[in-house]
Amino acid sequence: MFRKTVLSIPLFLCMFSCVTTKSLNYMQKPSDGIPNYVDTVGFSEYAVQKGDYLNIRVYSLNKEDIALYNCNENTSDYNNTDEASSRLCLYVVDEQGDIYYPYIGSLQVLGKTTRQIKSELEDMFKRDIAKYVSVDVSLVNRSFSVIGGGVSKRVIMPHDKVTIFQALAMVGDLPMYADRSKVKLVRTTVKGTVVKVFDLRTEKIINSEYYYIQPNDVIYIQQTVAKRVGVAHLANAISIAASTVSLGAIIYKFIFPSKNN
Repeated sequence: MFRKTVLSIPLFLCMFSCVTTKSLNYMQKPSDGIPNYVDTVGFSEYAVQKGDYLNIRVYSLNKEDIALYNCNENTSDYNNTDEASSRLCLYVVDEQGDIYYPYIGSLQVLGKTTRQIKSELEDMFKRDIAKYVSVDVSLVNRSFSVIGGGVSKRVIMPHDKVTIFQALAMVGDLPMYADRSKVKLVRTTVKGTVVKVFDLRTEKIINSEYYYIQPNDVIYIQQTVAKRVGVAHLANAISIAASTVSLGAIIYKFIFPSKNN
């Protein structure tokens, strides 16, 4: 009985520590344990939220028409600093979903895309201020965060269209013991915060609602059972178990000496 118990320990540890290719590989075909997501609408433009920072630039052949609207401050390093000076030339979306623009007043931007805001501003300029102008509107705080599973990083998005795989590549992919089957995406919307749970391993994620991330998204990665129970290195675990069993055998012999002695 004692010998069977000793032999069963490595098998028990392996059950909790071994990581299979099915739990690690991406782009797997739907099967048992691998979901088949229904095709949904693909990429959609980001809708501006409360607390976002917008950079608005006005262009015209007549410099006098735009002299009061463009700031000379450099806003390109906003994502790399928290200094107030970096925000002087930006427009923050207040709790009512408005920005205050010079000589125009409050402008409702909540839930609108930067393309829609650009169009509205150009119409206002052409109607009330200057006829031949072009407006450029961009979201400054365009970043996402990855936390949990041994990863903690905030990343600036290089462009609007970033997929979940590109996002993970930017943080160096996920460690071995990250749970790819239950990834949580925390997203702020006009209606409130939503949490989406999805499986990274299925190839059907490409055409699903989970494929593209948006600015301010938080990707939360859980750890697998193997990591949570602390068996990250099987060799060390077996070594500790073997030492414990040896000590137990010595104590057993000391307390219950062999009848042949």
